[in-house]
Amino acid sequence: MLNDILVHLPVERPAEPVIDCAVSVAKLFGAHLEAIACAYQPINPAIVVGASAAYYADASQYNTNLDKATQRLDQFKATVGAAGLPHDGRTIADSPALANETLSLIGRMYDLNIVAQPDPAHPCNHDGLAEAVLFNSGRPMLLVPYIHAGPLQPNRVLICWDGSRPAARAVHDAMPWLKRAKTIEIVTINEDPDVAGDTSCDALVAHLSRHKLSATTNKFNCDSGKIHSALLSLAADSCADLMVMGGYGHSRLREFILGGVTRGMFKSLTVPTLMAH
Repeated sequence: MLNDILVHLPVERPAEPVIDCAVSVAKLFGAHLEAIACAYQPINPAIVVGASAAYYADASQYNTNLDKATQRLDQFKATVGAAGLPHDGRTIADSPALANETLSLIGRMYDLNIVAQPDPAHPCNHDGLAEAVLFNSGRPMLLVPYIHAGPLQPNRVLICWDGSRPAARAVHDAMPWLKRAKTIEIVTINEDPDVAGDTSCDALVAHLSRHKLSATTNKFNCDSGKIHSALLSLAADSCADLMVMGGYGHSRLREFILGGVTRGMFKSLTVPTLMAH
C-alpha cells in the first residue's frame, strides 16, 4: 500500500501538475501527503577554481529564494487542505547538487516520490532531481509531465516490459496501482523469444494472473533509437492513464552516449509514469 507520499514541488516553474497529481494519488490510496520545496542557492565562485564568470552568471539567473519556495508550499497546503487530506510540508535550501542528494535521501522514507518532468523549454535547477531520486532514493518515482493537468485516474495502465531488473522492480512497485486498474496492457519491443524465456512478456502475464490480474500483450519491433517514441505513441493510442517502466536498464553513461529509452522519456513524456531502478 501507499500510505506515505512525498511530492517535490518545483519552485522555478508552475507546480500545479504535480500538486493536482499528488492530491489525486493521495485520495486514491488514503495516504498522508508531504511536500518539499527547495530554494536552490547559487554556487559561491570563491570556492571553485577555474570556472568562468559566464558560468556563474548563468547559474545565478536560475537561483530561487526562500520566499518563492514558501509561496509554493503555501499553494500546496491550500490545495491539499481544501481536499481534506492529512499533509505536511517544509522547505530546504542548498546548492543544486547537494540539494538533490539531500532530497533523494529524504525520499527513502516514503512509499512514493512524485517529481515533475524537466521542461526543455524552461531549464532550471530542478531538472536534475528526477534522475537523482530515481537512482538514489531506492523508492518508486512517479514522473509527472509538465503538460499534465488535473487529477490522475489510473484506470488504464500500460506496462513497458523488457525483462530487466528495473522493469521487474517497477512492476512490483506498481502492484497497488495495478489492483485498482480497469485494464492492464503489457508492451514489449524487440523481444527475442529464444532469449526471453522465464522473463518474457508471456511469463509476466502468468505472474500477474496469480495476483488475480488480467493483462493483454502487445509485441512489436522497431529501431532501438525510436523505442521511447513508439511507447509514447502506443500510450496515446491506448489512452493510457499511467505507464509503468524500469528506469536506466543500462548505465547512465551508455544512455547519455547512445540516447537511451529513459533519457528519451525524460525529454518527451506525455503520460504520468511510475519508474523504478
